Amino acid sequence: MTTSRATTEAKTTAAAGCGFREIRGLVTELSRRLDAHQRSRIAELDLTPTQAKALEELGEPKTARELAAVLCCEPPNVTYVISKLEKQGMVVRRPHPADGRAKQLVLTEAGRELRLDLLRRMGTESPLDHLSHEQRSALRDELLRALGRATDAA
Repeated sequence: MTTSRATTEAKTTAAAGCGFREIRGLVTELSRRLDAHQRSRIAELDLTPTQAKALEELGEPKTARELAAVLCCEPPNVTYVISKLEKQGMVVRRPHPADGRAKQLVLTEAGRELRLDLLRRMGTESPLDHLSHEQRSALRDELLRALGRATDAA
């Protein structure tokens, strides 16, 4: 192989890989920044990440099984997390309106206030704050496309 051909191939390979590597690096860095931001906001409220995620997801009542599916964990783990939130007065268990065997997890007034505070804090000084609503929406659409998922814009 001649030197110029080897140089051309090296440049082509670097250019092809660089775009992918750069994007992967940027997505990883953004993910780390978002995670650090989220963890600091959660810590301000003296919550664990799992408690915070449970509060976020309980905007509407759910059964422990439904919440476990959303949190990607086993129902006994949810029971532990909910028991702690229940002791803090954030969640109550109520009979399910359609299934007499099941209980729904429902936020109390204090739980709803804490959830709103959490959501406000998560949206404050976020690594995405400098983006306009339109830019965040466009970023969301591009990420969905990259993941092979449909967007509302189509």
